[in-house]
Amino acid sequence: MALLLELTTPGGVILEVPVDSVEVPLRSGVVTLLCGHLPMAGLVDSGILAYFANGKQKSVAIDSGFLHLQNDHVTIMVDQAIHVVDIDPMEAENARKCAEIALENAKKEALDGEEIAKLEAKVRYQITKQQCVKH
Repeated sequence: MALLLELTTPGGVILEVPVDSVEVPLRSGVVTLLCGHLPMAGLVDSGILAYFANGKQKSVAIDSGFLHLQNDHVTIMVDQAIHVVDIDPMEAENARKCAEIALENAKKEALDGEEIAKLEAKVRYQITKQQCVKH
């Protein structure tokens, strides 16, 4: 019996696949979900989502969002996600630098806390993408 993993963004479903297990970065730490896990909900943090199926591991860089698990169906809703194999290392490096510059400028201009938090999240996601490429 398998766990059904569904990963979605505002743009649509990124992934819907039966898996043996999935490791999800939550704000409280990384959790490993297996078939038969008790129902749960949680806040997802930017990081690397790893899932295992048929003896193979695959990874996705994810942004923050929410997780819901019930009846061996885990739904993860995040702002952004990209399969590791689709990440261009140079593009990821440039995007991280641009996000860091935008954050620095926002702090200098004393933008409100909400805008700064959004920019900080962008920086975290870009760093996550770079970490995925290095793995």
